[in-house]
Amino acid sequence: MKFYVVIPARYDSSRFPGKVLKEIGSKTMLEHVFDNAMKSSASNVFIATDSNRVFHEAQKFTKNVFMTSDNNINGTERIAELSKILDWPDETLVINLQADMPQLQSDNIDFLADKAKNNSGLSTLYYDLQSSESKIDTNTVKICINNNHISFCREVGSADKGDIFKHIGIYAYHVRDLKGYIKLKQSSNEKDLSLEQYRFVDNGYNIAAYFALSDPGASIDSLDNLNQL
Repeated sequence: MKFYVVIPARYDSSRFPGKVLKEIGSKTMLEHVFDNAMKSSASNVFIATDSNRVFHEAQKFTKNVFMTSDNNINGTERIAELSKILDWPDETLVINLQADMPQLQSDNIDFLADKAKNNSGLSTLYYDLQSSESKIDTNTVKICINNNHISFCREVGSADKGDIFKHIGIYAYHVRDLKGYIKLKQSSNEKDLSLEQYRFVDNGYNIAAYFALSDPGASIDSLDNLNQL
């Protein structure tokens, strides 16, 4: 099965600026994420960034790094631009792997790609919340599954009925749906929650979510997160 992994990598993160270039051992976080993706069955792995600093750092370990516009609102828009630059066909399957998840292993990438290959819209993964604190931590995005209805939140409220899990920042979609995504305006939920997937949700796209094969670890949203690795 052919698919690509793209790692959107911003330097100016609002919660933890410069985090993708923070060192974990002898490598930057970005290189750890890239190396894990390279262990998957992906046909190729790419990095898309709007930062010269990230671009030059990534060139130390891969030629597959591309500069994209700083007008992109989120990683999905950045990947849509890259798919246009590289002229990928509409049926191309793309995995969006967040640059701040250095512990997410390749088995989860392959699992999601296999599940998403025949899907339309967006496919993603979730896992058990690891602590009661995670439910109130707004950096931990939650997914609520109630029969066939799927929603996302940062805080769990009384209106969130169903099973609550930790959402994992990895998405799969085909290029044809990326083309549709960038034609749509930001939805109010996307803006209010800073969750790019809501542009798909609020415009009626199919959303599929699967329980991950293994613990993906934490996304690194703060220096405390980084120091706990």
